This record gives sequence, structure tokens and C-alpha cells, in this order.
Amino acid sequence: MSNRIGLAISPTPATLDREIKLMQAIGTIPVLIRFCYHESDERHRFLADVVKDLHTQRHAVSIALVQNREAVLEPSRWESFMEKVLYQTAGHTEYVEVGHAINRVKWGIWNLDEHRRLMEAVLRAKEKYPAVSFTGPAVIDFEYPFLMAALKNVPGSLRFAALSHHLYVDRRGAPENRQGGFSALEKFALAHAIARWSGVCDDKLIISEVNWPLKGTGVYSPVTSPYESPGPRHGDPSVSEAEYGDYMLRYLAIAICSGMVDRVYWWRLVARGFGLVDDTDPVQWRERPAYRMLKHFVALLSSATFVEKSAMAQGQHLFMFSLPDGDKIYLAYSEHGEQQVELPFECTHIVDAEGHDIACTGRSIRISDHPIYVFAE
Repeated sequence: MSNRIGLAISPTPATLDREIKLMQAIGTIPVLIRFCYHESDERHRFLADVVKDLHTQRHAVSIALVQNREAVLEPSRWESFMEKVLYQTAGHTEYVEVGHAINRVKWGIWNLDEHRRLMEAVLRAKEKYPAVSFTGPAVIDFEYPFLMAALKNVPGSLRFAALSHHLYVDRRGAPENRQGGFSALEKFALAHAIARWSGVCDDKLIISEVNWPLKGTGVYSPVTSPYESPGPRHGDPSVSEAEYGDYMLRYLAIAICSGMVDRVYWWRLVARGFGLVDDTDPVQWRERPAYRMLKHFVALLSSATFVEKSAMAQGQHLFMFSLPDGDKIYLAYSEHGEQQVELPFECTHIVDAEGHDIACTGRSIRISDHPIYVFAE
């Protein structure tokens, strides 16, 4: 489980120290930082310094290069932007993701010919910086026809060190929810198969963006930004803070334990509408339950090895992890509310997702949609 869970951050000079402190309280985990074409050179230099500092502090740091319409229309300027960022960060990055949500016109790419021109510029940048490991094509959501078309657009000798993808399941609930026959698990398997099939990717799948939109955050939510609907919303996929934390842990467990996903970057550490930490009050930030849940998840399992998923009734999940000393920890939950289950072992104690003790005797325990950790005898 080591280095499998990463965090995306977007600091400013005013917030940097607080963001770094919050992140490092979770652990020395991988970090993803976006460099946006539309932002200033001053902003890019600041972020490059953050990359270097985090690299020095032994974080595996990756960056993402984000285009806009101007970059698409003027590929030479996109190429110049890439070269400046790579010059400032080369030797300090693990991966460089190129492109962002390329199947959404709001990010500037309107057809596949335009995407190919951007990738040709990436190829030229790769020739100047051969040691850089690029990932992509950064398609968003379960729209794999776009993914396959984008992979066919990879020019010449350019090869991705991993297929990176922004995968939000269906944004309408639990990661076990299905679109057609595909829950998160099947989507991971298919994306991994596409990476192998493509011939332009190493055998790795990175989920470089995922979260759940939070209820009541208005224009700060990714599903209502940049404006609020004048009338009532129907079918709003936003979730409560408690559901956000539960779904996060379930998504991470399914992804990493599937064997199909090399790493997941959570987007992101601090954000009012979707972050682990709420910055509504610019002075007094508030840790959401998901922040504490991720912190406990990493503390318990970052040194563990996933062993197996026990056979349980439909909708019941029991992931078994082995610690270096041989002790066993099980992550358990139900998709269908509270249920009494019989464990295939004697449990010594149970803690909830934030580390609080839960009473436990014998093999019969109650599970729910809130993940818990069960310690084996």
C-alpha cells in the first residue's frame, strides 16, 4: 500500500505553510500540483519552488500541465509554456501529466485534431527532456471511446509512463454504483486493459483526479460552478460530508486492491466545495471527516500489503491487509446499511474510520456503509 495514495494541492504564498502542515500530518505521500497555462509566470515559478521543496522533503512529486483554448489555438505558445515548466522542475518530478479533461470543450480542446497538435508539441518537449516521464491522456469520466481515440493520437516515439485518467464513477453515489454493467471495479479493469492494448502506455493506471461534490457549497461545488441554477435542482449528485468520507475510503480500497490501479490522487486537500479541508473561513480552516479518515487510513495501512478480499454475501466487503509484523487488519463495510455478519475469524478489537474504538466480542459484528477496521486475533 506504500505510495499508492496521493494528494493534489493548489497552494498560494498565503496558504502554503498551512497546506504543507496538513499534508505532512497525513504522511510522506505522493503529491500532484497543477501548472495551468492561463496562469502567470510568477505563479509558475512559485509552484516550481514548491515542487523542489517537496522533492527535497522526500515526497514523490508529480505535476500536471493544463491547457486552455488559447494554448490549443497557438500550439507554439503551449510548447513554450511546457518547456519553461519542465526547465524549472526537471529532476524533481516523478511524472508529468499532459492535457486535462481533454473530452470537455470547456478545457479548450474541441476535436481530436487539436489534441494531436498538442501531443506533437509534447513529443518535441520529450526530445529535449528525455528523462521526464509523461502520463496521459487525462480523459475525464467513464468515456472510454474518447480515451482510446486519444491514445491513438500519441505521436511518434512518445510513450506514456502510465495511463492517467480522471475517473469519477457516475458522480451520483457510491463507488459500487453501476453504469450499465460497470461499477468502479470494472471501470478500473477496463481502463487498465486499454492501457495494455494501446501500445503507447506502460502497464500502469493512475487515477489523477477524483472526489465527490459536497452539498450546500453553492458555486464552489464542481457541479454548480460557476453559477447557481435559478430554480430547484433535480438529481443533484452532491453528497454530505459523512458520505464523502465513506465513499472516499471505499473508492481507495476498491482501486488499489483491484490490482488494476497503481495510484490514486485525491482532488484535493483544501477546497470549499470538494476538499478534505474546508477553507470557507480564510482564517480558521476546518478539517472535514474525510481528512481525519484519510489520515487514519494511511497511518494504519501505508506499510501493509493487501492479501485478499474475503468471500461475503452480496454487497458486503471485507478487505484483508497484512502488516510487516504479520498482524492482520480488515477493512469492512456494507453497501446496504447496517447488517449483522459472521466473521471468518475472531476479532480482538474494532475502530471506526477515524480511529475511535468500537465494542467487539467474538465473530459476530455489525457493519454498515461506514467503513470500519477489524483487528484479527
